[in-house]
Amino acid sequence: MRTFTFSGSHRAIGQAFGESCRSEIASLYKRRVTNALEQALRFGGQSASEEALLDLARRSAPATKAFDPASWEELEGIAAGSGLDVIQILAMNGLTDFRDSLAWPDGGSNQADGCTSIMAAPDATRDGGVIAGQTWDLATDNLPHVICVHRQPTNGPKTWSLTTDGCLSLIGMNEAGIGIGTTNLRTRDARAGVNYLSIIHRVLACTDFEDAASVIIDAPRAGAHYYWLVDGHGRATNIECNARTAYRQDLTTGCAIHANHALHPAVAAVEGAPSSASSLARQARLETLASEAHGRIDVATLESFFADAHNDSNAICRDDFGGINTNGSVILDPREGIMRVCHGVPTKNPWFDFRQGS
Repeated sequence: MRTFTFSGSHRAIGQAFGESCRSEIASLYKRRVTNALEQALRFGGQSASEEALLDLARRSAPATKAFDPASWEELEGIAAGSGLDVIQILAMNGLTDFRDSLAWPDGGSNQADGCTSIMAAPDATRDGGVIAGQTWDLATDNLPHVICVHRQPTNGPKTWSLTTDGCLSLIGMNEAGIGIGTTNLRTRDARAGVNYLSIIHRVLACTDFEDAASVIIDAPRAGAHYYWLVDGHGRATNIECNARTAYRQDLTTGCAIHANHALHPAVAAVEGAPSSASSLARQARLETLASEAHGRIDVATLESFFADAHNDSNAICRDDFGGINTNGSVILDPREGIMRVCHGVPTKNPWFDFRQGS
């Protein structure tokens, strides 16, 4: 797995990122635009265009900049370093939200891609601490662009994240022990606004758990997502959102598991299509695995969960089924300050540790 460390101002971090991955960013931008347009036609029956995608990103830029000026500075730096326009970089970062708004104007199909996440409260774990993680599934041809980035900003906590070339944080943890991940949802209220990577990046700039939760809840979100949030003091919370409303539920016992269909009735009411067979199967399978391992869950347990290939194309671990792949998996042990990452499917690839203080 390619890993990068960038230091300095947010603009300098972005500039170095863009320069270090210049050709890869250009390639990923083209791939993501192609993926979005193909999925618009395949799953939503919509003939979308690159210009329509860029227009949505352009309309989202003011809200994004106002929401978190620091991450906007990094996006501008990435653009300058890569040679792309900042609106192209924003469109690439916000692909999931922007794609859903364009390709599925009525919510659409939930069949395209997905992720499967779990948080385990202290009573469910072997050592009595909170542990969390997820798979991250997307188009198979995005796999070469998956990287880890260690940011050391002049102002703000150090962070470690799984992401892609030229993109803000996707799944990660900061030196204060705050960790976050997400699974995608599709609802009928997608709009121009702040995309999920900008939200996650802003959360990782927080050193207080309640501040981090408020970032998610109060953001003028572009689309629906489920966010999980943990810290090194044993706190864990679920926040399931559509674009306009967020519903928080703290986790104090057992496990919280989430795939790609809404579990809160108010969010489910604005989904555009019935839950997919894949999402339902992954949710049920991980609930079963977690129940069987209750009280004994640790890092190795989550590794085995994320490598589970039961149900074939509807499995937690998917190896290029219909052009969709488990591009990466992450396990966070915030009490120990460890982020454990696998690039690609865990059935074939090794895990790597990133630690606070490194």
